[in-house]
Amino acid sequence: MESSESYGYLYMLTPQQPADWATASYDSYSEETSSPEPGGGRSKSRVTPLILRKRRLAANARERRRMQNLNQAFDRLRTFLPQLGQDRQLSKYETLQMAQTYITALYDLLDQRPQN
Repeated sequence: MESSESYGYLYMLTPQQPADWATASYDSYSEETSSPEPGGGRSKSRVTPLILRKRRLAANARERRRMQNLNQAFDRLRTFLPQLGQDRQLSKYETLQMAQTYITALYDLLDQRPQN
């Protein structure tokens, strides 16, 4: 498993106030409250648009990496399936259908062999 640094968890940066903080929308704030005692509670921490953008970029990178790994797994699965003389690559759905059919056929073949 990769370290958390490689995923670029930039949302752990300390929030900073931009110059236009007074005109920023409410969506750019996150409310964190703890105990109601005076002096013991946390103040509202601010999530700036820069941090939101970095979070989105990191999430996009993680999703891109996940899809690349999934596509590599499908490519590897396709190498184990029999080819039916098709010029085009099987879709993901077709690959799963073919794998299921192939596994069932192999199971039936083993089930039909004579018992010694």
